[in-house]
This record gives sequence, structure tokens and C-alpha cells, in this order.
Amino acid sequence: MRPPTQSLWGTLEFKAYYLVYVVTVANMIYTMYTASSPQRPEYKGYGRRLSDGWMLGRKIDLSDGQWRTFRSNLPAFALAMFAYTAFNRLFYLGVVRKWCRGFVRSPASVRGALPTLWFPFLFASMFAIVLSGSSTLFILLLTGGNYLLAKRLGGRRWAPLVIWAYNLAVLFANESYKGYEFGRILESLAWLDQHRGILRRWDVTFNITMLRMVSFAMDYHWRVRQEQEAGAQLVDGLVANPVTEKDRIERSCFKPDYCFVNYWAYLLYPPLYLTGPIITFNNFVSQMRYPSPGIKVKSTLIYGVRLLVSAILMELILHTVYCVAISKWAQWDTFSAYEISLIGYMRLSFIWLKLLIIWRFARFWAMADGLETVENMRRCMSNNYSLQQFWRDWHCSYNKWLVRYVYIPLGGRKTSTWNTFVVFTFVALWHDLTMRLLQWAWIIALLFLPEGLATWYFGKSQWSRKPYFRFICSLGGALNIIAMMVANLVGFGDGGVEKMLEKIFSREGVLFLAVAYVLLNVHLQVMFEWREHEYRKEYGDSGRATGQWEMSSAAAVDSAGTSEESLNKYVQGAGLSAPGSNTSTERPLGSTSGSSPPLNTEPLTKRQQRTAAVAAAGLTADEDSRRDHRD
Repeated sequence: MRPPTQSLWGTLEFKAYYLVYVVTVANMIYTMYTASSPQRPEYKGYGRRLSDGWMLGRKIDLSDGQWRTFRSNLPAFALAMFAYTAFNRLFYLGVVRKWCRGFVRSPASVRGALPTLWFPFLFASMFAIVLSGSSTLFILLLTGGNYLLAKRLGGRRWAPLVIWAYNLAVLFANESYKGYEFGRILESLAWLDQHRGILRRWDVTFNITMLRMVSFAMDYHWRVRQEQEAGAQLVDGLVANPVTEKDRIERSCFKPDYCFVNYWAYLLYPPLYLTGPIITFNNFVSQMRYPSPGIKVKSTLIYGVRLLVSAILMELILHTVYCVAISKWAQWDTFSAYEISLIGYMRLSFIWLKLLIIWRFARFWAMADGLETVENMRRCMSNNYSLQQFWRDWHCSYNKWLVRYVYIPLGGRKTSTWNTFVVFTFVALWHDLTMRLLQWAWIIALLFLPEGLATWYFGKSQWSRKPYFRFICSLGGALNIIAMMVANLVGFGDGGVEKMLEKIFSREGVLFLAVAYVLLNVHLQVMFEWREHEYRKEYGDSGRATGQWEMSSAAAVDSAGTSEESLNKYVQGAGLSAPGSNTSTERPLGSTSGSSPPLNTEPLTKRQQRTAAVAAAGLTADEDSRRDHRD
């Protein structure tokens, strides 16, 4: 590890930045608050769309349908998840530990339907019926078709093509037929359409289930291929005692574990069924056999407090800044370019915070049940300046899924430019079959090209010696931030986004853009230093753990001045990471999940040789865990 640079927090330069922050942030808060004032003339256009609030004597903006639905059903969902985790714990203590002592003593002794998944299987079935009613038959039919295809075709060279074709066809059919109707299939079954449960449009959330279907099918396919190449005994020998998350993902389960009971419990696992985070089938079954040691009561409770604080912050924002209602129904003629840009910024911040709360809610109950999943939003939206870093930290579990099941099987970095377009096209279609999302996907994919060029040119060791290197990087980072905000507003904004962007990039908005660009450069310098601050803590922890903290000053100066690793601090501001760094362009989506076997899996004999480094991998996993906790 390279030695960290000297801290800049107490320098005169950063004291000036602090002053800029105080003035700018205070002005932003005041401007956003007054722009949502009932005394503004624009309020008449959207005021009737607001709901009665409970804070500060103001109304609340519940114009976003997804958040309104989640918020109104939150007590019921929380009660259902509490009941599930409590009864599942009682089932484990009263049944599994009492009647399945062989499994408790030696988890590898039971293969097939795991005792720890008996209750989740039953509860998930009832949960699906309550949510979807008679539509559960459609869910069973579609998931059952995927199960049969996987079991019949697993191990054949063309199996992935059939699996993907089936799941994409399911995705498109669900969208085209809006969840199907029994009456259209057979008139005598029309009465079933009147009993479709609480969640009538089950197909909206089925996109998440489709990802799990692909995970099961591909993990089983790779298991069969590995067995064909290395033998069942060697593959089974790698199942026991996984040390890291990478072990749980990459090491296949026992072949009998790919049974329907485990499959159904995995697809409909109650805490994660509707929203995720996404977890692979291998990882899920591995944790049900060998519980993750990272789940502690204290850390789960602290995580619950963080979730509560996030929810209160959301309520405060929705009572004071009506960004969603304004972006949908307000007239833009009387708003300044500055006000419009802040509304757009808050619109994106709302999307980030909304998804963070929804995913944290699901993850909290999974943790309470003993299942460890990744944090989907690892960094605040305002703490990203690189496209690669942004997609690594936004919906992280989906990113890892894409890398494992799409990006690497298509060739990985060998065909990274083509793969990036394919991946983002799939992401757009997976979200919704609209041209606007396809435009968003292709814009994002194109933005990777200048990042790659910037990395190739500025990722040379001689640039790190320049005293102005971090300022060059911030110039590129500021352009990145503006481009990412525009692209995401186009893809996920409302009908008024076009008017917002038109006014921001008009003649009257030129001065605003110039000032905003300068302020973004200030913000980037602080972000660069914050990244280095995190690295100093990581470097110190690693040094104490390995006893290699001491380094001569001459070697430190030489390493800081010439090593390509010294580019890691700032080069992300210009786009991608330095060649040879830990954040290389090998995975443009930024996943750290560890590669899955491609279609032609390498022999397990080579993979087994790498298990000698498992202790070092464990240290890396701990460092990653600390980093995620800080984020």
C-alpha cells in the first residue's frame, strides 16, 4: 500500500473552502425553502396536489407514487416482517435445534431442502398469496418454467442462451399484458380476477424476482459445468466453511441444494421479496447453511437507528421542499435558473433518499433474520464525482449481479466498450420499456468513453508529480457531475424536466453554470481529501494488523512521487482509475463482487490452488466491511 499524503484539512486553502461551504449551503437551503413557499405565485399550480402534513405547520409532498405507497403501507409491512423474523427464530430454536441436531453440528451433512429454509418456504408461500392472491398462480407458473429449464439444460453449452431468452420473454410479456388476466385466458376463470390480493400489479415487482431466477439458473448451470470438468468430489469439497462473501458467491452449493424448496424460499424470501437488495442463490443458501459471522445484535440495532434517522430526514425534506410536485406541475417561467437547478438537484436527492430508505428497510429485516446483504447505497449521491464510482455505489447489489451474470460472461474488459452498452441497455429495459430510459442508458454508456480517455491520458505516472494534478482532475470531475445529473434527470425525471434543462442551459443560465462549475471544483477538492482521509484510516489499520507500518522517508517520497498507485487519490476526478490500481477499468460498473465463472469455466484445480490465500482475502473482506460502514 502506498503511504498516504499529508492531511490538508488545516491548510489555508481548505479554510477558505469551509467558508465557501457555509455560505453556499446556507444559501441553497434558504432558496429551496422559499421556492416552495405558499406565498410564491407558482404554488397555485401544485398546492392542491400536496397532502396534510404533521411538521412545521406545512403540507407534505407525497406526489411520488412509489414513496406514497411505501409510506402508507409501512406499518403493515413492518408488522409482517416482525412476525416473520420472530416466528422464524422460534422455529429454529424449537424445531431445527431440537430435531435436526445433525445439521446444527455439521451443516454440510444435510443436502437438499435445508431445515433453516422450511419455515421461510411456508411463510413465503402465504406471503405471496396475501400479496398477489390468485395471481400467485402466474408467479408459480413463470418461476416453475425457469426451474424446469435450469434443471433440464444445466451444464449444456447453449443453456445460458435459453435461460436468458426465457427470462427476457417473461419480462416483456409481463409488461405487455400488465400482469395478465384470467378472463382473457378463459372466460369461465374471470372470477379469479376479483381476488388478486393486496398487490394487484404483481408484475411491477416481479422484475426483482426475474433477477433471482437468472441467478438460480446460472449458478446451477455453472455448478454442473464445474462438476463435469473437475468432478463432484472436488466441487463439494469447496462448499464447507466459506470465509468471505466472494467464497459464498463463487463456490457452488451441493448439487441437491438446487431443489425447488430452496429455490422457492430464495425467490420469495419475505424481507427481500419486493425490493431487494439482490443476493445470489449460492450466497443465500451458503448463509442458510453457514450463518454469516458479520451479523451482530448491536450492529443490527445501530442500523435500525440509522434507518429511522433517514426516514425522519425524508419527512423533513418533504415538508419543506416540494421538489416532486414542482417538477411535475409547476410553471417554470418565474423560477430563476438557480432555483430550477436546486429543484432538479433535490429531485435527484429525493430519489436517492427514497431508494435508500426502502432498501435499508428490507436489509434491516434481513439482518434481523441473520442474512447479510450488501448496502445498496454505499455513498451519498452528493459524494460521487466519477461515473464508475457512482454506479459502484448506487444500487450496489444490482451492480454486482450485472457484473456476475452479464458483464463477465460477455467477455469482461476484453470487450468492455461493447459490454457497457449491452449492460446499460438491459438496465433500461429491465426498469421499463420506454424510449426515454433507452436514451438515458445510451447517454450513460457514452459518458464512459471520455472517462476512459481521461484515465488513459492522465493515468500516467508523470502527471501525479505535478502540483496542480488534483486541480486538473477536479475540472474533469465537475463536468462529470453535471453530465450525470442531466442524464439521470432525463431518465428518471418527470414531464417538466425538459423545461428545467432548457432554462438552465439558456443564455440567462450561463452565469449560473459558470459559478456552479467553480463551486463544484471546490466541492471536489473536499471529496478528494475525504477519500484520502478514508485511505489514511485504512492504511493505519492495515499497518497495525501486519506490523509493516514503518517505512523510510526516502521510500515514502519515492513511492508517492512515482508509483502509479499514487494516482488513486485524484485520478477518479478525471473519470476512471489509474492503470493497475484496485479500481481498474476491468469492471466499468464498479463491482467488487468477484468474477463469476464465464461460460467456459476454468478448471477447479486452478481455483483450488488460490484458496491458499484465504487468510489474506479475509483481511480484505474486513477492510471492505469497515469501508462500507463508514460510507
